[in-house]
Amino acid sequence: MAKINEVHSVCVPCSEANFTAHTYTEIYGGQNGCNAIVNGRLLQMGGSSSLFLAVKSVSGGTGCFLLGVEKDVVNGSPNLGSISL
Repeated sequence: MAKINEVHSVCVPCSEANFTAHTYTEIYGGQNGCNAIVNGRLLQMGGSSSLFLAVKSVSGGTGCFLLGVEKDVVNGSPNLGSISL
C-alpha cells in the first residue's frame, strides 16, 4: 500500500514489528543506523537513511524503525483525527 499524502500513520522500532496490525513500506536507519534481516536478506542501514520497500519480515535492527500504515481500513488509524463512521 502506498503512503497517503506522503505520510505514514505508523512508526515502530524494528523489534516491535506487528505484521498483523500494520503494513510497513519504509525502513528508517535511525540516528546511528543498524543491521537488520529484512525479507530474509541482510540490510545495512546508515544513520538517517531510509529505504522504501514492502517489508514482509524483519529481525534484528536495533536502532532502526519501520514506517507504514494500519491494516484496519474500516476504522482507520487513531492518528487521523476525528473521523467517524
